[in-house]
Amino acid sequence: MRIVSKILEIKDQYRLIIEDMPVLICSFLPDGKITFVNRTYCEQFNKTYEELIGSSFLSVIPKAKQKIMMDIISVLTPDSPIQSHEHPVIAPDGDIRWQRWANCAVFDDHGKLIAYQSIGEDITEYKRKQKIIFKKNRALKLYSECNKIIVHGKNESDILNKICRVIVEQGNYRFAWIGFAGQDKEKSVRAVARHGLEEGYLDNLNITWADTKFGQSPSGKAIRENKPVISKQIASDPNFRPWKEKAQKRGYLSNIALPLNFEDQAFGALSIYASKADVFSTEEIKLLEELTNDLAHGIMAIRSQKDVRRAEKTIRNERDKLQNVVNSIGEGMYLVNKDFVIEFQNNIIRDQFGGSVGQICYKSIFQRNKPCDFCLMQESINENCIKQLETDFLDQKHYDIFFSPFQESDKEIKSIIVMRDITEKNHLQAEAIRVGHLASLGELAAGVAHEINNPITGIISIAEILTDKFHELGGDKTIPERIVNEGERIGKIVKNLLSFARDKKEEYSPAHVNDILKLTLELVEKQISKDGIQISVNIPSDIPKIDARSQEIQQVFLNIISNARYALQKKYPKPHENKILKINGDKIKIGDKKYVRLTFHDKGLGISKDILDRVANPFFSTKPQGEGTGLGLSISHGIIKNHGGNLWFESQKNDHTKVIVDLPIHNGRSSQVKI
Repeated sequence: MRIVSKILEIKDQYRLIIEDMPVLICSFLPDGKITFVNRTYCEQFNKTYEELIGSSFLSVIPKAKQKIMMDIISVLTPDSPIQSHEHPVIAPDGDIRWQRWANCAVFDDHGKLIAYQSIGEDITEYKRKQKIIFKKNRALKLYSECNKIIVHGKNESDILNKICRVIVEQGNYRFAWIGFAGQDKEKSVRAVARHGLEEGYLDNLNITWADTKFGQSPSGKAIRENKPVISKQIASDPNFRPWKEKAQKRGYLSNIALPLNFEDQAFGALSIYASKADVFSTEEIKLLEELTNDLAHGIMAIRSQKDVRRAEKTIRNERDKLQNVVNSIGEGMYLVNKDFVIEFQNNIIRDQFGGSVGQICYKSIFQRNKPCDFCLMQESINENCIKQLETDFLDQKHYDIFFSPFQESDKEIKSIIVMRDITEKNHLQAEAIRVGHLASLGELAAGVAHEINNPITGIISIAEILTDKFHELGGDKTIPERIVNEGERIGKIVKNLLSFARDKKEEYSPAHVNDILKLTLELVEKQISKDGIQISVNIPSDIPKIDARSQEIQQVFLNIISNARYALQKKYPKPHENKILKINGDKIKIGDKKYVRLTFHDKGLGISKDILDRVANPFFSTKPQGEGTGLGLSISHGIIKNHGGNLWFESQKNDHTKVIVDLPIHNGRSSQVKI
């Protein structure tokens, strides 16, 4: 019954806090049975709340992934209760979509698992774009390499073999070969270049471009019909029957042949084999068509110098087409060399940061005078792999940045950099983390209150009995009276902690900032005193009331005071005359509106000018890694903004910091619930 009661309590808290949040929220038992979902979850799977409650959360996960999912969450422990992962789900229309989930295992006081609480989001579109970016990067490398070979090549045979090599290595195909159409009686196809896993495949292949049994291969038909021919699945393609056994032994599962044509006359074909069935997409076929068109023109240009100008014009046109493709991916992309010089940018980068081709990237985009500390370009090049990071700019936006290296034909290493704006995603993530933190803190506070209040009540009762006994015996009763006073103080602190931890939809009501500040200081006065920090509060007793959710304003005050304590303790580990936090209050007027202004002034570490405007950004922290989440001031800024006020900073590095909070004065109208 205790476990059931605990689960119902968690369920009610979640329903109150997160019913209308725009993220997927689900609670379920260790056996997978759902106990709570929010509205967004219901809408995602097109089911009612009643239909989902009691069902297994595994019902929307493909059967092949269900055991893996249970294995993932089963490893959570009281010491490591949180874990995140991505997995596919079955949408109402039967399609497979992808979701990212953060799971938190809930344990009772004895370490027994009682439930899971999960927050998720649909990342299908993110996965799709990520796949597109990967394919675009691969296509750009392939296209760039091949065109450089064509433009700079002098020997026809060398060009053709290099083209096959680049197609296999950069395109991740299994085998590629080029054949020319013979003008003999049999109309045979003669292999002139090859690369990849062949193992004698072309020996005695007996391919013709005549309309006969051995002329139905993709290569023969491509030359004969002068258009691309695809064998999506070699194993089931009847036209591939004469060569199927040899192909399957070498792991060829699909094949495309593209004609090499000049002036509408096919003179050969490029044939590419893949290790997966049905792998050639429409977009990929279009790119390969453009590549073979360039290749055909390159071959003819070598054979006849008069065609050089025509080939160059074709390449320029194709590059323009490629740039249009790059501009259509929806993400910012630019190309830099080893000296950080931007050689190419798509329209999204140009629109956001201005035309930067020929300029240094860290100057024109990141507004810095030296290479960025977080830059992974060189690391990506050294390890020859894609690297990713998140960062923010002076415009207070957050970006997901991918660094993808590739090598030019002249061996010069460059990097393709893709930037994705994730500002809104981070804000949602920060809010989700805040909800999770408050829920966990609420559970902790409730447990602390229960465990401390019972014994402290006994201590106070016994001390009162001792007081009476000392009084009867004529002894000194100051000691038991001190025990009573200190016990009552402990009870008051526990009560304040429990009140602070409850994240409820409190009404906006008139409140004195003096009262809120007093409750806040009671929570931290012992830590402040232990650190040798003095608190100076100068707030007029007749300062007007404010309209506030007192618990939220207390949270803001606690965060500001904690930050000041950290800064003072780091700067002055020992007692010092400047180890003081001054809190001043006053009534001000901005325009036609009246506010209560509180100023928290410390002479601690201070904040440098170049990051002062970013300290309230989600996940930005001046503290060393592991000492701060970067969410405190971001959440505080949001709370003050929701109250119609302002939170801002004045600071000088190694001198001082002022945190100024302006809150609207109570206007006398009836309070209302603001959500």
